[in-house]
Amino acid sequence: MNIKEIESLLEKFYEGNSNLQEEKKLRGFFLRKDVPDHLKIHQPFFQWAGGEQNLDNTSPDFDQRITDRLLEAELSARVTHVNRNRKRFLLVTGIFTGILLLIGIFHTYKQDIFNRPALKNNVSAELAYAKAQEALTIVSCNLNAGLKQVDHLQMLDKGMKNLQLFNKFYQYQTIIINPDEFENESTTQKKP
Repeated sequence: MNIKEIESLLEKFYEGNSNLQEEKKLRGFFLRKDVPDHLKIHQPFFQWAGGEQNLDNTSPDFDQRITDRLLEAELSARVTHVNRNRKRFLLVTGIFTGILLLIGIFHTYKQDIFNRPALKNNVSAELAYAKAQEALTIVSCNLNAGLKQVDHLQMLDKGMKNLQLFNKFYQYQTIIINPDEFENESTTQKKP
């Protein structure tokens, strides 16, 4: 078969103008082993098409098998697409989170390092001790003022204890004042 003729048949085939006889010629040509190098690109397609002709498509469940395969392919394509989008989203959010974390750490250390007066002026240890002592004195004074407020709460606690004693007296008042009535009530309640 002439290579020029094969090239023209290929052109007709890809344009969709070839008939069955021409397609059979192409298939037969590409099933051979001595295909020229510049036409080997087309060989896998025609070998595949030749193999597909041998399939039995007259079985009653052929349509169902094809439909099932198409549905499986469509579902796997959807799942792959969703997974790709999710992976992209996770990658982008991970990078963004890392950048924010680095900015936060840099800002924190920048505030600590550059705003410390001890590092700016080489303050002596004695001055640092005096400043610390002054700060602790202020804290101590404020703590003592807060503890004075707790004294008021202790007085309220003592008053509540006295009120509880008075409440117990009120519960047993009838027994202490009229013990005879209490005995009569308890015996009448036990009889029934």
